Amino acid sequence: MGIKSVLILGATGRTGRLVVEQALQQGFEVTALVRHPEKLGAWLNHQNLEILKGDVLNYPDIFNAVQGNDAVVSALGRDGRKTAILDKGTANIIRAIEHSRVKKFVCLSSLGAGSTKKLVGWKLKVMIWLAGLRNSFEAKAEQEMLLYQSSIDFTLVMASSLTNSNGTKEKRHLSFLPNQAPCFWRTPPKISRVQVASFLLDQLMQSAWQRKTVCLVGA
Repeated sequence: MGIKSVLILGATGRTGRLVVEQALQQGFEVTALVRHPEKLGAWLNHQNLEILKGDVLNYPDIFNAVQGNDAVVSALGRDGRKTAILDKGTANIIRAIEHSRVKKFVCLSSLGAGSTKKLVGWKLKVMIWLAGLRNSFEAKAEQEMLLYQSSIDFTLVMASSLTNSNGTKEKRHLSFLPNQAPCFWRTPPKISRVQVASFLLDQLMQSAWQRKTVCLVGA
């Protein structure tokens, strides 16, 4: 697919920072659109990292950020502004990509949202409700709908609960389409952020999940 440059969104988050780290290690030219550049820490002065200060909720910021990049990876999650970053932010991202040369959009979401809601049992649904995440999961369902209504090439990765393990003991993972997935009546096996970051970047060079939602869990 010839992807050399990638815009990473959510780059200062716990998973996003790992995506930045792995992308730089793999030799990508990386652009990070962030509201707080100082949070990138050790990577601030990397020769292959361009840092743009901005906000996906501000369309001119995301439009300018996607220009010149071959792909976009989003590890955005809800923040202090609640869920707008997921639904309105995704709408802005899609619109910007449609007016750019971007070849692929890879987006991280959560197992149990949208088309994967039916795959999780009552225990996880109760946990989502108790944690006050219902609105967030509804926004992620809207995010999925917006992607399928668009014309862009995307892969939407619905991951199970994330851990901060370094991933060395978790070399295996399972990925499958929602209609081929087992139903997790308890809670799906957790997966490390390191593995998720690696999987997101792998999708830049693969077409197996083109314009598809893929479930990702630990094994």
